[in-house]
Amino acid sequence: MTGTPFDVAETDRLLTTTRSVRRRLDLDRPVPREVVEEALEVAVQAPTANNHQNWRWLVISDPGVKETIAELMLTSWHFHRNDMWTNAGRRRNDGQARRNYESAQVLTETIAKVPLLVIPCVLGRPPDIEGINAAWDLRMADKVADDPGHMVRHGPMRASIFYGSIFPAIWSFQLALRSRGLGSTITCMLVPHERRLGELLGIPSGVTQVCMIPVAYTIGTEFRPAGRAGAKERTYWERWEA
Repeated sequence: MTGTPFDVAETDRLLTTTRSVRRRLDLDRPVPREVVEEALEVAVQAPTANNHQNWRWLVISDPGVKETIAELMLTSWHFHRNDMWTNAGRRRNDGQARRNYESAQVLTETIAKVPLLVIPCVLGRPPDIEGINAAWDLRMADKVADDPGHMVRHGPMRASIFYGSIFPAIWSFQLALRSRGLGSTITCMLVPHERRLGELLGIPSGVTQVCMIPVAYTIGTEFRPAGRAGAKERTYWERWEA
């Protein structure tokens, strides 16, 4: 396509083949610090609400710390696995669901050997959605019943802003890694252990640990687009369609 500022075919290939990599992480090849720093410099160019840029990135390479993280992650995996597989039994016969389950288990078993673990953080704590809504309701208490303000809920907006300001940067980080031959995935298995991890790594209690990103070179560089329902099948114009 002429007149476009980028090679669309190449950028589309990057975007459609950046997968969650768990099985194909190269556990033996070291990841140079400068490569991750380059990818993070790309990541912090991502848009953020009100231009706050209140993200922080903690990169872990220490083997002993990774062993402790692996132990914590394993306890979360046992709970999540049992809950997911027991309460959603119909998924057992879903081939893709089973493959995802098995790859998640592989990651849990090998996480201590992944060269680098990156924990994206946000300064501050997640908003209290219900508390924000209650405060607004109190403010609207003396308004007439048909005032449109009674239908307003600010809590979800605040939550959207809080997490919506870090995940674009996380995705940019993953894209930058992919373009450099590295793979990654997002895991939230450590979030239940936020307090313990905070003590281990010196993360203040007023900082939110959003997730963890294992980082490694990939075994092979070719990845295919995932099987997805077409966007046209899930996109409505002007009004929601049943």
